Amino acid sequence: MARRDRGVERAVHRWARKGLIDEALAHALRDEARSEHDADTLRVGQLLTAVTGAVALFLAGALFVSQTWPSLSESARTTVLGVLSAAIWLLGRVLSSRERWTRIGEVIQVAGMALAAFALVYSDNAWGEGSLGARVVGAMALVIPIVLGPLAWKSSVGMVAAHTALSLVFAALFLDRALGLDFEAIVWVLDGLVLVALVVLWLRVKDRWDRGVHRDLVALTTGLYAGLVLVFFTGAGVLDWDEGTIWAIDVWWLGMVGLTMWGAAHTPGDAERDVIETHMAACVLLGTFFIGFTGAEALSVPAEAWAIGAAAVGAAGLFWGLRVRNIPTVGASTLALIGVLWVYAMDQADAGVAAAAMAVTAILLFWVASRIRTVGPDGG
Repeated sequence: MARRDRGVERAVHRWARKGLIDEALAHALRDEARSEHDADTLRVGQLLTAVTGAVALFLAGALFVSQTWPSLSESARTTVLGVLSAAIWLLGRVLSSRERWTRIGEVIQVAGMALAAFALVYSDNAWGEGSLGARVVGAMALVIPIVLGPLAWKSSVGMVAAHTALSLVFAALFLDRALGLDFEAIVWVLDGLVLVALVVLWLRVKDRWDRGVHRDLVALTTGLYAGLVLVFFTGAGVLDWDEGTIWAIDVWWLGMVGLTMWGAAHTPGDAERDVIETHMAACVLLGTFFIGFTGAEALSVPAEAWAIGAAAVGAAGLFWGLRVRNIPTVGASTLALIGVLWVYAMDQADAGVAAAAMAVTAILLFWVASRIRTVGPDGG
């Protein structure tokens, strides 16, 4: 990564050239920006290194277990996995209390929780449905996220997101192991839990939108994506809607888009609003796929029709991203348009038709580019 933040560097140079700041202040600003950029780079590097270390730790545990696995009973294997997951989580907790190791510790904690969930799943081999052991394991699945929840909520927003997602996994394990519910019943219960959680989080966010709601907002967003997955399981796995499941997914996706636009319009701070607007980038990429699939599979319309529908999502995202000046959304939208063109071109046996479609799209993009004003108020 570059040693300097080029955007800040150019801005400081422009301000100095226009006489808005003197050279001494410009030098101080460059030094501060360079220091922050270096710190951000190191934090990203630390996080990526920690994730790699967590994977290596998991593989080390797996290799160790694989050597002793044949000589252990199923209950002993489950116990080993449980103890190992607790040890990993405790290690992460200790490390996260140290300033330089905070992110590393949080990644290790998430790895420990994920391994604990795997141990609970594996426990089915040791204690069958309805047994005392299964009920004890199920109770543990309920207790773990409740006990660890307050600790996660006081940590970073990444921990909040991870804990929110894993809590649904533990809830499903509780319903399966302790109560013995079947797949369909578990999905329905999880649907209800997610809806209740989203309503509660929405009320909290709505009432305190302009007073710092980062953790609530992260939990709400994570819940929305979890709900998207549950919509798929409910439609395709429980209700047997097959291709019709995409209609429910489309409706949920529209709700995510609407919430993002509402949040961006009602957030007063530029930094917070930019984060919310950036979420639209993910919505555009998902929506392009969903609308294309809806046309091609659910409606079975000609390729030109679903391509136009999917491209319309990308175009709408492009115009919105330009209007609010959000670069990630602009980039995601152009990537979505290119993806739609590529899929459509591969779908067409007639190369001439595909070439014509790409040419028309290219002309449209050039026209859009010509309409974007890049000259500032001062003409520079």
